[in-house]
Parts: sequence; structure tokens; C-alpha cells
Amino acid sequence: MQQLLFTHSGSRVEFLLSLPALQAARKHLGQTRIWLAAPDFACQVARLAGCVDTTLALGAHRSTVSHPSLVKALRALTALRQTSFDAVVTLTEDAVEQAGTFLIRARKRLVRRPAAGRTRPHLTDAVAMLIAELGVPPPLPTPQLTLPPDARLAETQKLAKLGWRDDRLTIALHPTVGFAPQVWPSEYFAELGTRLVMEYGVQLLVIETEEEPGLTERLRPEWKRHNLKPVVLRRPGVATLAAALAQASVVVGSNCAPVHLAVAVRTPSVVVMNGDFDSSYLAPRGRRDRLLYALPSRPVTVDEVFGAVCQVMAASRTGALLASDD
Repeated sequence: MQQLLFTHSGSRVEFLLSLPALQAARKHLGQTRIWLAAPDFACQVARLAGCVDTTLALGAHRSTVSHPSLVKALRALTALRQTSFDAVVTLTEDAVEQAGTFLIRARKRLVRRPAAGRTRPHLTDAVAMLIAELGVPPPLPTPQLTLPPDARLAETQKLAKLGWRDDRLTIALHPTVGFAPQVWPSEYFAELGTRLVMEYGVQLLVIETEEEPGLTERLRPEWKRHNLKPVVLRRPGVATLAAALAQASVVVGSNCAPVHLAVAVRTPSVVVMNGDFDSSYLAPRGRRDRLLYALPSRPVTVDEVFGAVCQVMAASRTGALLASDD
């Protein structure tokens, strides 16, 4: 196989759950030129992971506040039509995306179909079954993302300019609950941060992604009321966010992109998510991670999240001690 194209027009979470398949394809198809046509975030992640040769960015990821750019999509399609591919793999269950791939010359087309029946396979497994048709062995269940030393140093210097210190225990907070704001209001994060600072003297790192415009400003009165001065990452690039998450002991948030990216850099997480959420998009969990399901009728308390964070930090310390004894 000489030319392989992956297309993706879905959310950031969907792409991060598909990333293990791209990494497996890169490892197994070493002589193949791998292309990716996807939104900006996905292209940045793929380049950082070193699993593609050529990227065609489509603009913003699909979310509640943004959608891929039609103009960029047409430009990408024009560029792709100039190449004949051995295979095109469509990673998203999107009719427009799938129809667009039929305008591209390809010997083989692999399309992700909606699962039949009530039970949907986990997205990582669904994509793994798709690339198995190319002869690619099953991928690892989680993505692996390691910043090169020079890139990590550069991003760490950016964090230092924001006030981050590498000699302090850091806990990252992503104060949003995505599509279910009633489950765990973002204001609860200030109370949680206060307890963490009082108990452990931690350095708080607060993340605002492009999907939460104005989040930092809305929460500023809460941080001020609790006398907190967190290091704030406003709409960071993938490399900066990955470096920040890699430095954290725990990340607390919902089932959104920062938690999934934390999985890739091997940082444990405490995830508060809607109990009605589709589990096929759930971030893979390690032994140190904690998942708290909530419903509007039974919200998760700050005590529960604080306890889960303490458990994760204790498990991380135990793991580090055991590793040093080996």
C-alpha cells in the first residue's frame, strides 16, 4: 500500500478515541504515506504523535459552538482529488463526510457505520475493527503521546511565563461539564480548588478550550471570592495543553478533550460525567482513574470529587514507590 487517507469531521473526543488506530496503522504500514483530512485540533495531535505524513486542516472541530469550515473542506477535497489512494478510511459517522470521500479516487473505501442494536461498541474498538480490514493488528486501547524534549522545554517555558512553577504539586481543572451543565456546575470547581489548596498547597491549572468561550471571565468572581490565583490556560494549542497536562498530578473535568488528552500523556483523571451519557465515547480508564456518574436528580458533591482526587494522588504515589523499588 502506497497511499492511505483518513478523514474525520467529528468532535475532538471522537478523534482522540480514534488516534490509537492511526498510531497502529503508522506502526504496521511503515512504508505507506498516510494522509489525514480533519479539523485543526486533530491535525495538530496527529503531527505531534508522528502518525501521519500529510495533514489537510478543515478548521474548527464540530461542537456546540463551531463546525468545520466548508471553504477549507472544499480546498482539501480539491487537493485530495489530485491523488489516487489505495484506501480511504472514514472515521466519522457523518453522511456528508462519507459522500465526499466518493469524489476521491480510491481502490478501497472503509466507512464507519452506525452500530446495529442498542449496544454500541466503544469508539476505539469500532475504529480498530475498521482498520483491521487493512491488515492492521488491534491497536493499544489508549493513545500514546510523548512530546520531544525540545518541544517539551519550549512549552514548559510558555507555562512559566503564565506563572506556572515546576517545583509545586499541580492539579489541572477543566471547569465544564460539556453538554450537561446541570450535573456539576462549573462554580463548584472554585470550592474544590480551595480545598485542594488548603489541604495540599497545590498549584491550580485551569483550562479554557475553544468550546467554552468566556469561561475564564465568568469564573473570575468565584476565584476571587475564594482568594484563588490559578494559572489559566486560555484556548491553548495542543502541544501546550499536552505539556501542561503531563506536568499535572491529576486532571479533573468532564468527558471532554482535556481528559482524553491526559490519557495520552499518562496523567490520571477524575471525570464527572452525565449518567445518561453514551458510554461508547468514554475515555479509557486506568487503575488510578476515577469516574463519577451524576444525574440532575442526584448530583455529585464537592466532597465526592475531592475524595476521588485524594484517592488518585495516593494511588499515584504508591505506584511511584513500587516502581522505584523494582
